[in-house]
Amino acid sequence: MREQFAYPGRVGMVPSLKNEERPTAQFIAGLYFGFVLTGIGTTLLGCILPALSGIWNLNDSHSGFLIAAQFTGSSCGALLARSHLYTTLIRGYLLLVVSAVSIAFCHGYFAAPLLFCFGLGLGSAMTSTSMIIARIYSATRGASLSLLNAFWGLGAVLCPPLVTGWEHFHSSTSLYLGMAVTATLPLILLGLHHTYLTQLRDDSGPSYSLRARVSLLVPLGLFAFLYVGVETSISSWMMTYIHRLPLSSAMYAPIATSFFWIALLCGRAAAPAVLRKISESRLLTISLSVLLVSNVMLLLSYTSVMSLTSAALAGLMLAPIFPLCLSRVLAITSRPSESRWIFAISGLGGAVLPWMTGQLATARGSLRTGLVVPLLASCVMFFLHLRTNSLPERGEI
Repeated sequence: MREQFAYPGRVGMVPSLKNEERPTAQFIAGLYFGFVLTGIGTTLLGCILPALSGIWNLNDSHSGFLIAAQFTGSSCGALLARSHLYTTLIRGYLLLVVSAVSIAFCHGYFAAPLLFCFGLGLGSAMTSTSMIIARIYSATRGASLSLLNAFWGLGAVLCPPLVTGWEHFHSSTSLYLGMAVTATLPLILLGLHHTYLTQLRDDSGPSYSLRARVSLLVPLGLFAFLYVGVETSISSWMMTYIHRLPLSSAMYAPIATSFFWIALLCGRAAAPAVLRKISESRLLTISLSVLLVSNVMLLLSYTSVMSLTSAALAGLMLAPIFPLCLSRVLAITSRPSESRWIFAISGLGGAVLPWMTGQLATARGSLRTGLVVPLLASCVMFFLHLRTNSLPERGEI
């Protein structure tokens, strides 16, 4: 299989659902609106870290530990996925609401375990939503997952300006209370569709032996681990990193972070059209190559133009990578008992690499040095992609 990260389905194809089985617009709106909120929730901690560092007296090591706690929870939340996706979905949103309220009133006490629970809710909700979308639109799985992740990116784009505006009038931690209140909307919308979700069945895909599935999923799992680690390291530390640069205005930090997420959102929305012109393998090669360049530019940033350019370029190049990887995983196996491990491993990357970034930054006394971690991880992703291109074709497995 030369193109390890295949992109099954095309935008123009019709979902493999009978008319009487099609979900209601209200149900789909609940899924997508919920994914916007998970985009906000995932990136919220990174955006308020500068404020929390002062309020809770955190150094880079402590901040990295909090990021690791949330993403470890997100990784574990993926493991909660079961065949009954309705239960996983509702439980995820309930955990998100309860833990968000707790964080809003914790005053820094028990922040790590509460953020772990918050991540647990995020991971459970995101994993089950992705699996549900993949089942509903199995004929256009790749395009549908790119669109879903674009909505996640929309939430990430909204987060920095939302935080900046909110902090002018309220405390940073009270944002979690607003998150909890807003998350009750998708919880109610999706809860009303219990019957549809419990009757939703998996679409039978290509048959793979256990040995073939393992040989395909292992490199995909490592790739997903590194990808989420790189994205999380850059996005979580960018606000703090650019805030510390000797720039003329403190507004460059939220602007650069917004540029990153806007570029990622636009890239994912455009990915289906781009893939009509070039192959998945070529798109990944280009994206990973330019991602390395953007990481180097970020490390060398000393001016506002260079920092904004590197942030936007990094987001644009990261955009198509994860949906292609995820689409391939769910094409190989959509069994929650198997695919949930890839979601879990990818979430673990979001815990480990930002933590390593914070540890190295503290040890060397420079966050610029700490950001070498996502650069090295991007290098490994690139070489892993080159290696997977040499794997045998599907029929040879």
